[in-house]
Amino acid sequence: MTRFVSHILRFILITAGFIAAIIAASLFILVLVWGDMLRGDPETERLLGVAVGLSLPIVIAFAGYYAFAPGIAFAVIAEITARRSWLFHALGGMAVALVALAIRSEIEMRPGILMIVLAAGAVGGTIYWLIAGRSAGKHLDDLTTSASKES
Repeated sequence: MTRFVSHILRFILITAGFIAAIIAASLFILVLVWGDMLRGDPETERLLGVAVGLSLPIVIAFAGYYAFAPGIAFAVIAEITARRSWLFHALGGMAVALVALAIRSEIEMRPGILMIVLAAGAVGGTIYWLIAGRSAGKHLDDLTTSASKES
């Protein structure tokens, strides 16, 4: 496999991991926000289920918008350093979420909001690790090994 194709495939995997991480973190936030209200009579549960379903794309859009730049920076760092541990990616997800919250500076930094955002970042980082993080930098190792064998 050529270097170019390897980089393109890795970029696609990183993009899929980022999208899945944003969806998981957004869903996690919505479950925390709406989850307590989803217990009750069936009619209320149905209406709140619709509300969660309708608000999920909006939360995903905003989370993706604010987490894009720090998420890309984290992905580049993970790829260059070839860090493949779950803890690194979970903590990195928390850092990305914290930076995204700081970018959105109109939100008051209350402890409850901060904890929800950090937990959602850990969920997003874990999902990213499951898709793209476990093999971070591995394609570079494979290309280096195959180049040294050809020499």
